[in-house]
Amino acid sequence: MIRVSVGTAGVLGLAQVPMDVAPTTAYLLVGGRCTMSCAFCAQARESSASDMALSRVTWPEFPLDEVCVRMRQVELRGELRRCCIQVTTSHDHLGHTMEAVHSIRASASLPLDISILPTGLGQVEALIAAGVDRIGFGLDAACERVFHRVKGAYWDRVLWLIEETSRRFPGHVAIHLIVGLGETEEEAICRVFWARGLGTKVGLFAFTPLRGTLLAGASPPLLGQYRRVQAALWLIMEQGASPSDFAFGDVRSRPGSLIGIRIRDWVTLLADSRAFETSGCPGCNRPFYNEHPGGPMYNYPRALGAAEILQAIGELELGDR
Repeated sequence: MIRVSVGTAGVLGLAQVPMDVAPTTAYLLVGGRCTMSCAFCAQARESSASDMALSRVTWPEFPLDEVCVRMRQVELRGELRRCCIQVTTSHDHLGHTMEAVHSIRASASLPLDISILPTGLGQVEALIAAGVDRIGFGLDAACERVFHRVKGAYWDRVLWLIEETSRRFPGHVAIHLIVGLGETEEEAICRVFWARGLGTKVGLFAFTPLRGTLLAGASPPLLGQYRRVQAALWLIMEQGASPSDFAFGDVRSRPGSLIGIRIRDWVTLLADSRAFETSGCPGCNRPFYNEHPGGPMYNYPRALGAAEILQAIGELELGDR
């Protein structure tokens, strides 16, 4: 058996699910309640949330063989671009993950990613040898201060592992970065520069308070805060922006806020719809993973219309200087 995001179950025909936007990646979940205790996660050791929950998404269980067969059928119809397995650190999670990888590889030819926080290079090497295309490291926190508060120790170890994996397996690494955990915008943007220097992808997420987690009472990031980091990510990764292209300052008692972009015609550059779409691995749109269908929309799972692009640029609250 394997857990499948409810949206993916709808795409695979395993469930009747009304969807405004369908996922273009098949999202699967391996492992039980996690031995880690990330303060924001529904699957954390100290969480009282349902074991079927991860972020805002429900993950029902289905037979792995049936999931693989249906994934191949949907792949042939061109409705999926990627498969991504989320892994919790639980009993024999690597063994269960390898079983899922082998089954998927025997059935489908989709690019295959694993979202995991490996314990060492041995796990990374085993996964890539088994046919995994990209390892998505759950770094989550932009800086050591926040990492210790919401995830625990081992900051230096995690950074070393990401850097070493990026060196040994270039093009096969991504990191997940959550905005709204208490980092400054400058810290988040500096982490993006670090990732670009390693040649890694960055999947950007908005912190989502979930009932039953340690951070259930915290607030999600302000939309302007998220938009500024999102825009900087696009300009850095897609337009080659440098650190000197961004100005930071204290805004409304929030130090380290992005207060200016020193790139000529940056508004025109951000008029590309992709600047405000879901970031991360190619083909990953994560519909409503962080968002309620009624909004606000942190990551658009589809192309934006002209009016939506203008609205998103306005939400940066930077003006056009």
